[in-house]
Amino acid sequence: MIRIQRNSINLFKTSLWTIILLVTFSSAYAQQFSLYNSRTLYDSFENPSQRAYQVDTSRRFAFNFFIPTISINSSFSGPAQPAFKTLIYDGVFNGRDITIGENKRNTLTLNSNNYVAMLRMLKSVKKYKEMGLSWQIRNDGRAEVTNEVFAVFDDYKIFNSSTLQDLFNVNGYNQSYHQFSFTYRQNYTKRLAIGAKFSLLSGISYTTMKVRQSEINIDESADIIDVSVRGTLRSSFKFDDFQRKMVNPNFKNPGLSITAGASYKLRDGWFILGNLKDVGFIKWSKDSYEYNFDTGKIFIENASNQSADNRLADSLDNRISSISINKSYISAINGKAEILINKDFGNYRPNLILSKSIYYKGGDIALVNNYHYKNYVFTGMADYNTNGFLQLGGQFMIKTPNVEFYMGSDHFVKSFEILKTFYKNETTYSDGYTGASFYMGFALKFGRVLEHQANATQIPGFMKDPGSGFIRRLIGKKD
Repeated sequence: MIRIQRNSINLFKTSLWTIILLVTFSSAYAQQFSLYNSRTLYDSFENPSQRAYQVDTSRRFAFNFFIPTISINSSFSGPAQPAFKTLIYDGVFNGRDITIGENKRNTLTLNSNNYVAMLRMLKSVKKYKEMGLSWQIRNDGRAEVTNEVFAVFDDYKIFNSSTLQDLFNVNGYNQSYHQFSFTYRQNYTKRLAIGAKFSLLSGISYTTMKVRQSEINIDESADIIDVSVRGTLRSSFKFDDFQRKMVNPNFKNPGLSITAGASYKLRDGWFILGNLKDVGFIKWSKDSYEYNFDTGKIFIENASNQSADNRLADSLDNRISSISINKSYISAINGKAEILINKDFGNYRPNLILSKSIYYKGGDIALVNNYHYKNYVFTGMADYNTNGFLQLGGQFMIKTPNVEFYMGSDHFVKSFEILKTFYKNETTYSDGYTGASFYMGFALKFGRVLEHQANATQIPGFMKDPGSGFIRRLIGKKD
């Protein structure tokens, strides 16, 4: 078994583990489906045809006061669950807990969508015109890894064959970037609303890898293995050289994206919302790296020794790093096509959401159940993810026309199981996939209330400070 200290893993140590570790252990674009159709500030930026204001009661400006709306969402699904759970809970990886030789694959996902700043204005009561500015920091990652990739770094003797081919082929990507956006929405008719979000992107990091051919030969009598891999790797940074300054927005890696959305209210109460969300790209600078690698055979002697996994990782790192070239390239961000269907039944307000990635794998079918009681909203969500698992989420929200606060989890049950296992130091683990998720946000509206003329509680020019209104000054009224 391999014993791993959780905080001592260098994420960028080797080429083979770059994608896997980024997705698994990074500070974990999350889909807060529970916030869709919530009329929150977050909802108005994610679904730009949505309103964030209640005319006659909401104040004109909405802001989160640089209190970030944070979201973290990561998952691991696949046949290597038993070994993966012992890894994250105990720091021990036991390759003998998984099936090998059948090319079974595991899926790791990492998504984060954090709004650092959101500022929105109700421009006009007529047609409910709203516009806003926002700054997000996002991450999106996914990797498909075979059981054999995990096992080879544990104990090669668990393999039953002396030669194995293409069982170590992995592919995945991880991409993070800043997103600076301008949004605008208005009612086109009384029932139809349209909105758009235009974004300028600044790339932080990008890594994509695909192993097309792989082979391992085992000589158990001599305690020697030789490994060879062939594939491609692109990265915006050199191995072991990820620097904190890369996180700062500098537009060295610029990009653009657009979101277009519309919603329609049917006469019988049904509500339909649709988006083409975050369709765009990032152009990574000419200082980025590309590796077309063919390692040849890497011989590892004393393969049963505990240091064999580190020696294999270092050898792969050295072979691949030595053939890098600087090259600019373009990557697509994880755009999505989404549709929401809703009908309210008094205080119970359910939403059915269908979401599909445009360029990458992955999709969701979610049923979001909201129950409104005075200024409180209680939410339960069931989401079937095309990675092959059902996630259950929950949310609590306090919402008034001018204040909103919410917190929740898309993996509520699984997140609770993880916390319970760590807290109680349990040795038996739950069945099914591994997942963790948390999000929280806050926003406040300020300024004067914009009202319909028929409902106005004050007339411009009369209700200001004494002597300040135009009509007051015109008629010379004194207090």
